[in-house]
Amino acid sequence: MKKTKISKAVLSFLLILTLCTGCAPASVITDPTAAVPTASPAPPPADASAEESPWHKFTRTDMSVFDTVISLIGFAKEQAEFDAIADEAVRRLREFDHIFDGYNEYEGLHNLYYVNRYAAQEPVEIPEPLFDLLSWCKEQWEAGLRETNVAMGAVLSIWHEYRDAGTKNPDAAQLPPMEDLQSASQHVSFDQVTLDEEKHTVFFSDPALTLDIGAVAKGYAADAIADYLYSVMPSFLLSLGGNVYAGQPPLDGRAAWAVGVQDPKHSTEVGSGGVLDVLDVHDKTVVTSGDYWRYYVVDGERYHHIIDPETLMPSRKMLSVTILCDSSVLADFLSTALFVLSYEDGRKLADSLEGVEVMWVLPDGTVEATEGMADYARSLRGR
Repeated sequence: MKKTKISKAVLSFLLILTLCTGCAPASVITDPTAAVPTASPAPPPADASAEESPWHKFTRTDMSVFDTVISLIGFAKEQAEFDAIADEAVRRLREFDHIFDGYNEYEGLHNLYYVNRYAAQEPVEIPEPLFDLLSWCKEQWEAGLRETNVAMGAVLSIWHEYRDAGTKNPDAAQLPPMEDLQSASQHVSFDQVTLDEEKHTVFFSDPALTLDIGAVAKGYAADAIADYLYSVMPSFLLSLGGNVYAGQPPLDGRAAWAVGVQDPKHSTEVGSGGVLDVLDVHDKTVVTSGDYWRYYVVDGERYHHIIDPETLMPSRKMLSVTILCDSSVLADFLSTALFVLSYEDGRKLADSLEGVEVMWVLPDGTVEATEGMADYARSLRGR
């Protein structure tokens, strides 16, 4: 799996596919046939029909894993080949879905639900993907990057309970009592999580601590599935509920895939439209965190799911943050971290990371971006 240490560095495909997510950020995929600059093709042969490409574009959409919309677009020589690859990708995603599931248990599997239930009693041996992801997250914690904290489950579970109740019964929607949030916030230190690399176990020193990996789980899975796709079908566009991973360029002459970024000011309902920008990318991942998914309304005000660890309330510093880099788990992690940081602090962090580009939408609608984003964002070219 491709990883980066920060410390060291159905729905429509006609024009736009809007993807909403459970825990992860939301992005948009524009149709791969949309206008994208081509890679300076050579003049066509005299008999163009004789040079017809053996590659064909195929699409698979699935809604059976990660409680979200999964889409895969790829170029293969025949339908059967693509179907076999897509089936295997979904099978692997289902394994990750079960391992990272914090709400359901599966017989014989020490998944996140099992860990949260038993890891305070004794060390729990866990599957390699979960151990790998938790180890990576703890590295970031120990490096001082604590805005994205997967040990914050005690706080996030309270918000989840109130958001779920408020969504089901809007007239009775309420905010969690601050005293409950403050009490839970005493049990969110990753220092209380012990990972034994030799035994692949996890142990909680704090019995009230729980893990919530929603901010990074799909990113990890996207990286792993992208690694698989590169080995069997390198020209692909994968989306896991908004974690978009673009493989090698499409085999139709275009130089890149077109990935749209949702305009947060026009995204309060699925399908409401509004594309902020289009990024032309290949061999990159794009992840957006926004305030427009997974929210509920209390007394006329929206409360979204991205909680500021300082205030214990939904962060109001950004409308959305889009990350472009080589690693989807890194993009997942950063999209949450930069969402709860001020623009000034987030910009300093972003500028310190090699190979990471960022686009911010501030509360007043102002769009800011790192310098390198101009290489990908159509609206920024020529600035």
